[in-house]
Amino acid sequence: MIIYNKTWLANLRLQNQVKKDVEKGNVAADEFKAIAQQYPVGFYTPHLMIRVGLFILTCVIVSFADSFITLFLYQTHVATGAVWFICLGVLTYVGLEVVVKNNFHYRSGVDDALLIIAGGQFAGGVAVLAFAGGIDSFILLSWFVFMIAAYLTLRCADMFAATIACLAFFAFVFFVWTKYIPAGLSTAPFVMMGVSALVYWLAHKYNQHINVVNYANCLIILQVLSLLALYASGNYYVIQTLSTDMAGRTGPVPFGTVFWVWTIAMPFVYIGLGIRKKDVVLLRSGLVLIAFAAITFRNYYHILPVDISLCIIGAVVLGMVYGVNKYLKTPKHGFTTDEPDDVNLMDNLRVESLIVAETFSHAPAAPADGSKFGGGSFGGGGSTGEF
Repeated sequence: MIIYNKTWLANLRLQNQVKKDVEKGNVAADEFKAIAQQYPVGFYTPHLMIRVGLFILTCVIVSFADSFITLFLYQTHVATGAVWFICLGVLTYVGLEVVVKNNFHYRSGVDDALLIIAGGQFAGGVAVLAFAGGIDSFILLSWFVFMIAAYLTLRCADMFAATIACLAFFAFVFFVWTKYIPAGLSTAPFVMMGVSALVYWLAHKYNQHINVVNYANCLIILQVLSLLALYASGNYYVIQTLSTDMAGRTGPVPFGTVFWVWTIAMPFVYIGLGIRKKDVVLLRSGLVLIAFAAITFRNYYHILPVDISLCIIGAVVLGMVYGVNKYLKTPKHGFTTDEPDDVNLMDNLRVESLIVAETFSHAPAAPADGSKFGGGSFGGGGSTGEF
């Protein structure tokens, strides 16, 4: 099913594993060269900066090519409407197949750009058709987007496509449940909790399965998104906002105590399970969601200003990190502060930093005439990001 050469993918995994042993001094460089010759990889995978450049260049070339074809056929009234978007998506996808099979591109920027453009053109065409269709447009759109993204995920093992597929699936379940089930909006939080938990369980169970080894990163993405969706399904602010926007209900939501307990307790449950199972996905998802829990609480209870709250939370977290690092300087109970041998996808993404930064970037700004802090800098003393 996957578009890339499976033998080369297996060889690439082997070479990456041997590289780690070379870095640790367990394997000599000459031995690595011999292994690389015995298990060759023929993919074209350039450096990151070249990959970014090829991505941008491919987007420009496809834009000009699509524009030229559209202008050329405009007078024939063929190049108009939603069907034309889908036709362009087909052409772009054919280009993706040709580039991968004939030129052996793998994460080169070219295949990344063609995949995203093709998916966007398919989704754009379907969106126009869906909204022109009437009542069930969101249900139809979310279903087709899920199908398109799921196919591209299976074909290319792409994390971005996996993200879109997962979000579209959750949206489809939500729209169907709230539209066709009596009291669907009231019971939707519990249904979405169950669906999110099921997706996480499946992704976690098959993450190490040999048959899906080429989709390991996609399954990690599914775990992260399903954990976030599981938390959002019971978050008090999310539920009240949806109740107001979709049903016009104001005031406290039913079972408010249950949802408040869920909002505050779930991040710590994630962290506890992550530490107990040594699961970095659970651990970092819990750390991210602490920020969402704090924002939710402060949205309803203005106990302290934002800057003072962040200072207190930051001081507490820094103190905890310092204490844990000092305690685990000598490994205890299977935990250590040393660098892990295997770098997890979450270590590369630094998801919690991105999301926390994005979350607090929308916090209310301090008054212009307030106290200003200038000069000085702070460095060192931070955690290394692993447990």
